[in-house]
Amino acid sequence: MPEVAASAAMTEPNPAPQLVARTPLGSTIEAVGGDLYRVCDGSHHCRTVPGLWQAQELAHQAELMHRHPEQLP
Repeated sequence: MPEVAASAAMTEPNPAPQLVARTPLGSTIEAVGGDLYRVCDGSHHCRTVPGLWQAQELAHQAELMHRHPEQLP
C-alpha cells in the first residue's frame, strides 16, 4: 500500500512557490519545495539554493555588491 501512495504523490503537481521575504530593493526569496529557495533580484535574475540561510546570504550579497544572484559564487 505505501508504494501506491508514493506513486500517487509523485504525480501531483508541485505547489506554487511561497514568498518568504521581499527587500526594499525588490529582491525576493521564495520557498520552492523541499529545502530549496529561489533568490531573485528586482530585475528577475534568479538562482535556486539549498537552505534559507544560504538564500538570505545570497540576497544580501547580491544587493550589497550590486550583482545578479547567478553571478555570485
